Amino acid sequence: MDAETEREFTEFVTQRTHALLRVAYALTGDQHAAEDLRQSALAKAFARWTRIRGEAEPYVKRILYH
Repeated sequence: MDAETEREFTEFVTQRTHALLRVAYALTGDQHAAEDLRQSALAKAFARWTRIRGEAEPYVKRILYH
């Protein structure tokens, strides 16, 4: 992965991390479980970032739900 792609992913995480945590918390009801769920979803998204970059948030939310 090139530096530009990593920068884009980092920017996405910085901008959307709190919103994704709220979704994860709504699903789990536990702060620590929500943080783990969010982290796992972001790790999966990072591996697919070049394919999902334009639709990243819905993709990450779908990972959270499943």
